[in-house]
Amino acid sequence: MMNKKKLRFIPASLVIVMMVVLMMACSNSGSKEGSNGNAAGEQGNAEAVLPLRYVIPGTAKPHSDEVVSKVNEKLQADGVNVKLELKYIPWDAWDQKTNLMLSTGEEFEMIHVMENGSVPTGSYVGRGALQPLDELIDQYGPELKKIIPDYAWEAAKINGKIYSVPAVWRYETSGSGEMGTLGYRKDLLEKVGLPFPNTAEEMIATAEKMQQAAGKKLYIQTETDGSPVFLHRTYEAWPFYVDYRDQIIKVDQQGNVSSWLESEEFKKDADFFRQLYEKKLINPDILTYKKEERDKAMTLGDFIYSTNGALYSSIAIAKNNPTAKIAEDYLSAEKPLLQYLAFGNTNAVPATAEHPEAAIKFLNWLYSNKDNHNLFLYGEEGTHYKAVGERTADFIRDANDQSYYFDSWMIGNINYMLFDVKTPEDYLKMQTTEPTNPVEFSPVLGFRLNTEPIAVEYANVLSEVKSKIIPIKMGVQPYDKFFPAALESLKAAGLDKVIDEYKNQFAEFQAAQKK
Repeated sequence: MMNKKKLRFIPASLVIVMMVVLMMACSNSGSKEGSNGNAAGEQGNAEAVLPLRYVIPGTAKPHSDEVVSKVNEKLQADGVNVKLELKYIPWDAWDQKTNLMLSTGEEFEMIHVMENGSVPTGSYVGRGALQPLDELIDQYGPELKKIIPDYAWEAAKINGKIYSVPAVWRYETSGSGEMGTLGYRKDLLEKVGLPFPNTAEEMIATAEKMQQAAGKKLYIQTETDGSPVFLHRTYEAWPFYVDYRDQIIKVDQQGNVSSWLESEEFKKDADFFRQLYEKKLINPDILTYKKEERDKAMTLGDFIYSTNGALYSSIAIAKNNPTAKIAEDYLSAEKPLLQYLAFGNTNAVPATAEHPEAAIKFLNWLYSNKDNHNLFLYGEEGTHYKAVGERTADFIRDANDQSYYFDSWMIGNINYMLFDVKTPEDYLKMQTTEPTNPVEFSPVLGFRLNTEPIAVEYANVLSEVKSKIIPIKMGVQPYDKFFPAALESLKAAGLDKVIDEYKNQFAEFQAAQKK
């Protein structure tokens, strides 16, 4: 309020004018405060622009700054008061850096979460690092509710609340290492005149012949830190779930939780990979083989079999190795697939974000139509790509033979995604239509382990798995000689406590499902 004493020294006519101006200003201020900024247009433009710092793994793609600028222009034109900024963190520093950012309260508004990564949503929630999004989605995310299916929203709930926005960029039963897909060099298999194998023994036999026929040293490309689902399909106990990255827990279809590493099936894994290692069918340096080296081998088609989604590399292979024919199939093909994930990738909001609505407003805009979605993922049409039909595009390459893209697995939606015009028909079909294979759902679908109550034991067990179990699992060290001591170390690290905590939380989850 104005000081009444000072008003006595101002002419009356001027006082009246000043009071009118103040009343008009108050009236205008009130109208702005009354707008909620949900919709595009004039209301959004009346609000302060909120930062959206999106933390993601990897390194920036060519032309990223250019495309982000275009995205921000369209956000403003559409009345969405958000400004996007991408904050890339190198893969080798991802866990350490993101944990530090969350624990120190560094300012950012959205983080990508890989449910099959080392830190899934449940672990973040357990440490209080994320905030629930239900009210924000109700207020700012009407388009999110339309495009993301109910089953994904149910799986995004922890303790009854939604903590992330799922990226439904593929059917989770599509070809992938998690589902047991086995990629292979079809041309080499045809060259030796053999059909695709059905058993583990047949796979080894065909791999030996394919390696000989290749004319150079090719290997079976596989990850050391992923559960070999392709092999598990051949076991009598199939289907059963093994936590894909941690490889500690086994859950059968009746919901029984047990120690995976102490199972008969894990011993079979170790024996199988021991054969591959001794026959030099996997790289002899498999324990130190870098992800970048494996990725390069994939893009060159330098493999016999692969568990890394061979068709994802099909376009690069066609360019780098035109004589190579790539295909995918399953061992024990007559058996069902096991779906244990509703989604593998999701985006969450840190608990420390002062404006969490920025993330929901951006995602709501992104998924509201294919133009917004494709601008962010593929760039500006005519500049960065040319649409060819409904689902394919010609991605324009610059003078350095590079093109812009944002990794669709982080944030894409299957309803809008575009694929390179050179994409093989079988891969395009796999990505855009639901699979015909029979599918069984694992009891763990929607369950997330909160590792906070066992944080110390869990970290110690994972460390022991990496140092002592992986060499055995990959066949570098024989099971019979090295496993007893490795198990003793795991027990000392807290393996039993980890399994017991999993059992307790899973029992609570199952009880809640029945209510």
